[in-house]
Amino acid sequence: MTRLPLVEQYGLIGDMQTSAHVCDDGSIDWLCLPRFDSSALLGTQKHGSWQIAPAPPARRPIRRRSGL
Repeated sequence: MTRLPLVEQYGLIGDMQTSAHVCDDGSIDWLCLPRFDSSALLGTQKHGSWQIAPAPPARRPIRRRSGL
């Protein structure tokens, strides 16, 4: 079971027509389109959520120059 984020981890973004709840990890967990009084597009188990996040870090070689 995954733990749900705390309410303090969310921000609200909108444009006076619609809004979305965005978590501090970049996921959009609730979204109503095209208006505030529309049904939620995201935010249910059926519809899930979107997440914008960087890919896992790639392995990078460590390079050092001697004599500096």
